[in-house]
Amino acid sequence: MNKLLTLAAFSLREILAAPAYRVLMSSTIVIGIGAMAISNLFLLETIKVELDFLWLGISLLATVYMLVVATGLLAQDFTQGIAYLFLPHMPRQIYLLARVSGIVAGLLLLLALMAAVATAIVTWGLHHTPTAQTHGIVWWSPVMLTGMALLQSLTVLSIVIFTCSWASGLVEMILFSTVFTGLAYLLPSVIQAMTSAEVMTQVPGWTAMLIHAVDYLFPDMTGAQMALAVVHGLPVPSTELAWFVVSQAGYIMILTAAGFLIFARRDL
Repeated sequence: MNKLLTLAAFSLREILAAPAYRVLMSSTIVIGIGAMAISNLFLLETIKVELDFLWLGISLLATVYMLVVATGLLAQDFTQGIAYLFLPHMPRQIYLLARVSGIVAGLLLLLALMAAVATAIVTWGLHHTPTAQTHGIVWWSPVMLTGMALLQSLTVLSIVIFTCSWASGLVEMILFSTVFTGLAYLLPSVIQAMTSAEVMTQVPGWTAMLIHAVDYLFPDMTGAQMALAVVHGLPVPSTELAWFVVSQAGYIMILTAAGFLIFARRDL
């Protein structure tokens, strides 16, 4: 346990010192200013536009962190021999778990700062927006969006762990992680469009069964409907929220377990 915590703390310090991470931390202020500037272009729905922009910024910030900072850290370990410094002193699973723990700690700090900036902006907006336009929107709405982004980014992290466990170079790791993440985001939307009643009536029965099977295997990773409800001050559908959490947890457990198993047998 001491070795795990020591290596996790070392990993966090390494991430905090990375130039890319500092750029992302600075970007939280840029996203906040951008949300205020863009929302002022709209005479109505100002606070909702702010929340929309903040949700986009939070999601992009967390995703870029995983695809650039997290992938870069793991690629450095696996391709430059950094792992050799630690593996003689601990099992591979403990080593990878410590590295992942440091990555998660860096993510939590980044999202905490973004949530604080977003909450301050929304609180200011609520005090300067007519009550009729803020119905259902509360100052902690950005915190809810940040929680959704956290779950999303942990799913992206599981994709990164799985990819880095078998890929052989930095470019390959970033490329495949980005492609797999893009598919995880976009494929469910395409499948959802294909499962519409108009499409289902035009395809053979076996094709419809195949499309529905793929639909269940690749649930919506964006949480777009729930984010839309939060932004517009509507109640979040409990069924969709439960399915979102369960599906993301399934992604995370399966891909992370596969990544750990492959890494345990990988030649370094």
